[in-house]
Amino acid sequence: MNQSSPLQPPDRQRVDEQIAASIADAILDGVFPPGSALPPERELAEQLEVNRTSLRQGLARLQQMGLIETRHGSGNVVRDPQGLTHPAVVEALVRKLGPEFLVELLEVRAGLGPLIGRLAAQRAGPADVDALRTALAAVGDADGAAARQAADLAYFRVLIHAGRNRALGLLYRWVEQAFGGREHELTAAYDDAAPVVADLRAITEAVSAHDADAAAAAVEAYLLASAQRMVLCYLAIGEN
Repeated sequence: MNQSSPLQPPDRQRVDEQIAASIADAILDGVFPPGSALPPERELAEQLEVNRTSLRQGLARLQQMGLIETRHGSGNVVRDPQGLTHPAVVEALVRKLGPEFLVELLEVRAGLGPLIGRLAAQRAGPADVDALRTALAAVGDADGAAARQAADLAYFRVLIHAGRNRALGLLYRWVEQAFGGREHELTAAYDDAAPVVADLRAITEAVSAHDADAAAAAVEAYLLASAQRMVLCYLAIGEN
């Protein structure tokens, strides 16, 4: 490959995703500014050392992400990534901008916490409390960090459902999805079950008691603590 090219050839596994990631990184680096056209497919394929079929699959991913659009007579034109909210774009930003942007995402996540807890405590019925206790038990019974992380996400889906606010559910789901492919890299934040279970139990008890203030504080505290564990995990990965 041409050493001066800003694009990196992808690994042979999941080639289309690697192609999309390489071009997305170049866009985020300003190599291809908003409004500019990407190089012709033949040239891109040569720079990335891939065939045209794989390249087109990668470009299709970028279109789904909203990073490029096809214009008649202009080819693949770059859109402004600052105006996009697709989870894959946010994941690319986390990868590119590092822990500072991850912290910003986690701040948004924690900021939603008090509202999640308050609404759940105010609106949860007996069936919601039972479902929350079942979800808590699943976290406690989880075998390993990956299973515990999945159970934690399931717990929050139950908690948010108890609050009967669909807009809040969509907002929180977007924040969680924003971690995208990085979730497996942050799984080590769930290695220690004790703080996870203890904090989720505090949330469950506050909601079952319909104590809105306590539930709001408990959810915020848990999300802040888990965010700290995620950031430490992310930094440890970067050092390896």
